[in-house]
Amino acid sequence: MLLLARLLAVGAVGLVAAAVALRLGGAAPPSHPHSWFIAVVYCLLGERVVAHAQRNPVGWCLLATGVSGALAAGATVLPDQRWLAWVSAWSWWPTYSLLPVVLLLFPTGRPPGRRWWVAVGIAAVGVLLPAVGLGWAAWGDPAEFWHQVFAGTARRGVPVAVAAVGFASFVVAMCAAMASLAVRGWRTPGGAQRRVVWWVLAGSLVFVPALGLELAFGEAWGAWLVAAAAFPVAVVIAIMRYGLYDIELILHRTLLYGFLGVLLIGVYSTVVLITTTRAPTQGNVIATVVVVASLAPLHKVLLRAVNRALYGARSDPYRALVELGRTLAHPMRQHELLPAVVSWVGKGLKLPYVAVHLDLRDSAPSAVHGAETGSTRHSVVLRHQGRKIGLLVAEARARGEVLGRRDVRLLEDMAGQAAPAVHSARMALALREADARFERERREELRRISNDLHDYIGPSVVGIGKQMGVALRTLEPADARARTLIAEALVDLETLTGTVRRVVRNARALDLGPNLTQAVRRRAESIADGLQVQVTPTGRLDDVPPVVGRAAFLIAGEAMLNVVRHANASRCHISLNRTGSGLEVSVVDDGRGLPDELPFGIGLASMKERCKALGGVFSVDQLTPGTRITAHIPFEPS
Repeated sequence: MLLLARLLAVGAVGLVAAAVALRLGGAAPPSHPHSWFIAVVYCLLGERVVAHAQRNPVGWCLLATGVSGALAAGATVLPDQRWLAWVSAWSWWPTYSLLPVVLLLFPTGRPPGRRWWVAVGIAAVGVLLPAVGLGWAAWGDPAEFWHQVFAGTARRGVPVAVAAVGFASFVVAMCAAMASLAVRGWRTPGGAQRRVVWWVLAGSLVFVPALGLELAFGEAWGAWLVAAAAFPVAVVIAIMRYGLYDIELILHRTLLYGFLGVLLIGVYSTVVLITTTRAPTQGNVIATVVVVASLAPLHKVLLRAVNRALYGARSDPYRALVELGRTLAHPMRQHELLPAVVSWVGKGLKLPYVAVHLDLRDSAPSAVHGAETGSTRHSVVLRHQGRKIGLLVAEARARGEVLGRRDVRLLEDMAGQAAPAVHSARMALALREADARFERERREELRRISNDLHDYIGPSVVGIGKQMGVALRTLEPADARARTLIAEALVDLETLTGTVRRVVRNARALDLGPNLTQAVRRRAESIADGLQVQVTPTGRLDDVPPVVGRAAFLIAGEAMLNVVRHANASRCHISLNRTGSGLEVSVVDDGRGLPDELPFGIGLASMKERCKALGGVFSVDQLTPGTRITAHIPFEPS
């Protein structure tokens, strides 16, 4: 239904535009402005009412009024065509006669009571019979029909009687419509609904005398304009002021801008016509209005396109803020937030350089969009919960320019909306710095402990063992008990020496440094025991977060130990693959594989727990032959 209404409205307005264009080409004299004014105004108003109240006949009646006006305007384009002249003879009448029907049904789509349906029927007769009578009477010679009517030479007969009955019905219906509005206004409870009815009644009271003046003096332009505009002006006031048909604010604004546009077009056209050297004809008036009405929207479209190309989203700040909010609402990792903020601000405002400084002092920016041009800079303080957390710095679009007030205001609004995201990125950066600092301190402490074990405790244990060996050799053979105790102590010291060496070796292995691949290879060499181990890195691994690298090293080492102890394998392949979001560790062997029921021992359980603790995914797969252990460890826990 709504599509049909829009097609009718667009078709009617297009017909009027075509009629005006043909008239400008000198094809025919223009129709009375009443017809095309009714066509444009009533079609647009009717389409809007239908869009919000499709089952209400008021909107459809308004649309029918506009379509009738379009037919009347279009039928005058080619007066030599007999059928167009015939349509022109009667199609103007519904533009007047449909108004009583609208008033009787306004605004609910039903008359005030059941008895008022009789008045609706009379109003329908007032619409149909005159159109039928005029069409019937004009059928013989439609081109000369109205000339004969005004000259008093037109034939009389049944068609005239039919039209006369219809005209009388229209008068009765109009009086009934005015009475129905008065009754409806009296019965309606106080408030906005009653005021709506009173406004429409006032418009109708203006319409009646204006219509009389127009019918009596056909060239009285002011009369026809008042008669044509009285009802739509009253309805628009009811829509804008009292929310008639629950039409939203956007329509209020559209109607307001539309009327302002019509007013400006009228003023401009009047000035142009008054300042011309000769008296304007109707063709001059229509041409001027068409040119102004065409240039105004074109100017608006071009101006909007130019502003968007030069200044970005400055012309529509609400949309800019919404789009920035949507950008920040998308799932992003912490290291992606600041680049996303500066990129959107730079592209959205067409700025050559935008940067975020998380340190309020003069330091390197944390994220940058574009390149510095040396133009004037503007800085906006980023605040979160009242605290300064950084600066948003933007450069003007060209040298010698400064950011305008609208740019600065929008930049400040964007900074306010982006501040929570910047705060989150700032906290994530501080956490990474704290983690890196902790890792450095841990490595230093681990290096100190391993050095102490290697340089002090290890030699001391060896020295004690040598001394006890000397003591064992100096004991008498008769001291069997003492010799036994010393021999057992020597065995324990040898075990302790091996333990210290292993702890030192493992501690140094955990000091991965910047090269995770070399650390895994050293670990493989220390535990291979005849197993051929190949380590293959993929992607950049020197900047892997320390906690991720340490977990990958321990998982790879534990997996190799399982292969050496249980798999009876000859080859083992370890893959260290950097993905977009983390590090994937894969250990594949060609051993005897897993039993049917996988026993998750201490080794597998520790690998799984270590991976899960960092938000990763751990899996064990049976191959033919062999086994594959895979751990995907994200750089940032999800």
